[in-house]
Amino acid sequence: MKVESKKRQFILEGKIKACFCEGCGQMTEKTFVGEWIPSDKPKEDDFLTVVAVKKHKDGKNGASDVPAAAENQYWIRCSECNQVFLLREWQIQIDREVSPEELKAEDCQIYSPHGIYAKGDALFHKALGEVGVIREKQATGSGAFVIIVEFAKSGRKQLLENVQLNSSKEKNSESITDIIKLKLKR
Repeated sequence: MKVESKKRQFILEGKIKACFCEGCGQMTEKTFVGEWIPSDKPKEDDFLTVVAVKKHKDGKNGASDVPAAAENQYWIRCSECNQVFLLREWQIQIDREVSPEELKAEDCQIYSPHGIYAKGDALFHKALGEVGVIREKQATGSGAFVIIVEFAKSGRKQLLENVQLNSSKEKNSESITDIIKLKLKR
C-alpha cells in the first residue's frame, strides 16, 4: 500500500528539479521512469539476500521481523548519462511552483502596498478581485520594492511593496525661510 502525498503527485507528473547525478558527476535534469513496487515473494525464499538470525528474549531463534518501509520509492533517469536510479521520496527535489489557477482567496494574504512579501507568496488583490503568485521582486530608488505578480485572469502586473506612509505632522517642521537662512549662513 502506497502512502499518498502531495509530493508524490508532483513526482508522478514529472516536476522534478535538476540535481547531482552520481553516475556522470554533473547537475542534470531528471525524468520519472516508474514507481518501485515491492515483490510478493517472501524474503526467506530470496537466495540473493542474507537473512539475519536473531535470538529473541525468550531464547528462540528466528528470522528478524523487520517491517518493510512504507516510504515510496521511484525509478529516476539522468538526462545526461541515461542511468536509472532507485530513489526514496525524500531524496527527490520537486519543483513546487504554484499556479494562480490552483489558489483560493481564503488561502492567500490580502495585498497592501505597505506589506512585505517574499517570492512565491500567494496574494489576494481586493481591487482586482483576483489571486496571484509573486514571481519576482525588484528594488526601486525610493527604498520601496516592486513585486511582479502573476494573476490568474489579468496576467503579470507590477505592484508596490514596503511603501512608507509619511503623515503631514511628521514632515520637516522647518519653514522654507529657515532653510534658506541656514544655507546663507554657510
